[in-house]
Amino acid sequence: MKTLKTKIREYVLISVFTSVFTFVLTAQNSKFAVSLEYSPNYSKITDNFVEEKMKFSHNIFLKSEYIIKGNIHPTFGIGFLNTGGQELAKDIGELEIEEVIYKHNYNYLLIPFGVNIKINKIFFNPELGIGYNISNKMMTITKYSDGKVEKKSQDEDLYSGKLNSISIPVLLSLGYEFNLGNMSFLSGIMGYYGINKVVRDIPGNNSHYFGLGLLLGLKF
Repeated sequence: MKTLKTKIREYVLISVFTSVFTFVLTAQNSKFAVSLEYSPNYSKITDNFVEEKMKFSHNIFLKSEYIIKGNIHPTFGIGFLNTGGQELAKDIGELEIEEVIYKHNYNYLLIPFGVNIKINKIFFNPELGIGYNISNKMMTITKYSDGKVEKKSQDEDLYSGKLNSISIPVLLSLGYEFNLGNMSFLSGIMGYYGINKVVRDIPGNNSHYFGLGLLLGLKF
């Protein structure tokens, strides 16, 4: 059962995310540019206890850029960050099972803020984000020797420690902006790294997430 402190924190965070989303969505005037950005990427968790492998992840952001004189413009927005990693288990002692894949998905609502540095058509966008963890899922994929594949999704269940509800990542985007009439097409790469740990209260644990992938977007 949720405590009063947890309920108040969730109410405040939801209010903040809603306010930012509303502002970004309605901030289309001569001083603001609004962009929709999507990043398919490969992510991984740094872990001292389990050898994590890369998994396919995806992020989407709605951003607002304040247009001022010069090449450096403040940016902020709201978005969804999906990250995590996967483990591969073989030789598990059952003849009919070839391998089992465990995919860990950590999902956050994220508010990124930073600056967009433009040199002609090239942009460089460093950001700091604050995220709230909305779900943690583990997908178990079992591959059998007869070709059968079984998939099962469930909530992440930790043997020890606790998942951090707040995440603080640094993000970096680099790309090129193509003009398309009254809008622009964005193409480039994006990377991110979680400053604080995914899991806390475990001595020696070093569970930070990171990811790198493409960046595609439209700016209005």
